[in-house]
Amino acid sequence: MRKQPQHVVFFVGPDMCGKTEIARATAVALGVPYFKASSEHDSYLSSKVSRREAFLNQLRYADPRVFDVLQQSGHSLVFDRGFPCEYAYSRVFNRETDTTMLRHMDEMWSTIDARIVFCYRTSYEGIVDDLDPNITARVLQDIHAEYESFFVWSKCKHLALNVDDEVLGREVDDVLRFLMENT
Repeated sequence: MRKQPQHVVFFVGPDMCGKTEIARATAVALGVPYFKASSEHDSYLSSKVSRREAFLNQLRYADPRVFDVLQQSGHSLVFDRGFPCEYAYSRVFNRETDTTMLRHMDEMWSTIDARIVFCYRTSYEGIVDDLDPNITARVLQDIHAEYESFFVWSKCKHLALNVDDEVLGREVDDVLRFLMENT
C-alpha cells in the first residue's frame, strides 16, 4: 500500500482574509487535522508583556517540538497561522521577537516541504478587524507588506492566494493544486 504524502500547511495573511475558513476546508479536503492555537489572537496582537513572552516561548520551545513530532511521525497538519505570522505582526506592532529562531524554524519546516498559503486581498480599503477596531485598512496593508518581506528570505514554498472573490471552492482548489506540485 502506498503511503499518503505528508502535508504540513500554514495559512497566513492579514486579518479578515478568510484564513480560518479556507484552512478548515482544506483540512477536510485532505482528510487531515486542522489546528488553530486558542491563544492566537492574544499572542499576535497583545501589548501585554506576559502574552508576548508566551508567544516567544511557544516559538522557542513548543514549535520545535511540534516540528519534531511531525517530522518523525510523517503526520499531516493544517495550521491556521504560525511562525510567519509572528514575523509580520511583530514588525508591524513593533514588539520583540526572535528573528534568529524564526529563520531557524523556516529552515526546519522547509526540510519536510511544509507549505505556506498567504491569503491576501488586492485592497484592504473599508476592512476593519472584527475583534480589534484599531486594526484598520492601513494596518492590514502594513501586515501584508511584512508577509511579502518574509517570503523574500523564506525557504518554504508558498502560494499567494488572492481572496477578493471570496469563493471558497476556488480557493481550496487552488490550494490543493499547489500542495500536489512536486509531491
